[in-house]
Amino acid sequence: MLYFDEKYLVFSTGLDLAEASRIISSSSSQEDIERMLKEKGEKYLNRYKLARKYRQLTRKGEIKESIVPIIAALPCVGKTTLSREIATRLGIGDVMGGDAIRSSYRDLVDKEKRPEFFCSIYGAWQFVGDRTETRENIIQGFYKQAEIMNSLMERIVADRGIRDGESMVIEYLHFLPSQYDPDVLKHPSVIPIVLKLSSEELYRKRISERDFVTHLKGNSERLYGALEKYMMMQDVQVEDAKKTGVPVVETDDYYKALDQILDIIFTRIAEIIEKKGAEHDHIAVIQRAKEERKLNPEESK
Repeated sequence: MLYFDEKYLVFSTGLDLAEASRIISSSSSQEDIERMLKEKGEKYLNRYKLARKYRQLTRKGEIKESIVPIIAALPCVGKTTLSREIATRLGIGDVMGGDAIRSSYRDLVDKEKRPEFFCSIYGAWQFVGDRTETRENIIQGFYKQAEIMNSLMERIVADRGIRDGESMVIEYLHFLPSQYDPDVLKHPSVIPIVLKLSSEELYRKRISERDFVTHLKGNSERLYGALEKYMMMQDVQVEDAKKTGVPVVETDDYYKALDQILDIIFTRIAEIIEKKGAEHDHIAVIQRAKEERKLNPEESK
């Protein structure tokens, strides 16, 4: 099975899949794998060793910290594509998409009180300020809609990712680190990364590809009209990330972006291995979750 055999951790190194497959199929021992990876470059060998060490320690119960990358970006920047790639390479079974969660969560939000949550993010300006389409209102609409999503996604990250130790990749467009509890973002399991495109030209190209790659019925034509607003919101998201120390990765080249993301993730895995544990009971959202779980008969005893 792909997720049980250690040799398949070669895929986590970021090597081209054909080359990784060649190493796996032509090796007869652990030494063979490490020798061939070293020939490709020290970083590939180091990533493999970290992935293998993390797997061994978690299987022994010596480490219980999960891996929870948060991949954030506006539409068409590459968050879905790269999230799938990361999850496959690292053997993470869950990829949680913000669009699906937002769609289902609308049944639980009061439309009269929070009307900005029931439209596209580029239309939320209609419900803030003087309700005119100014840059200030566009950005304020983004922040207002993001408040709801970030409260929800923070709960998933903290309760399922940190408290329960479930590894998952979370990808969504509303992530603003300033709207998170800093204690959640500082936990070693949580690996936030903001993606960006460098130019409007590239953004247009990605929009043209969207309906044939990830959103087969997405009607991307509507996104061209919102492109100027997306570029504004991308600037805000990137600036928010920089202010809070969250890394920003340019996705003009998917392969370079993947390599940078893996560097960030493996740096955090090394930290998890070194610490072998992290406190989390002081995190407010986890305290609330613990109180709620007391409603279960077995946990209230």
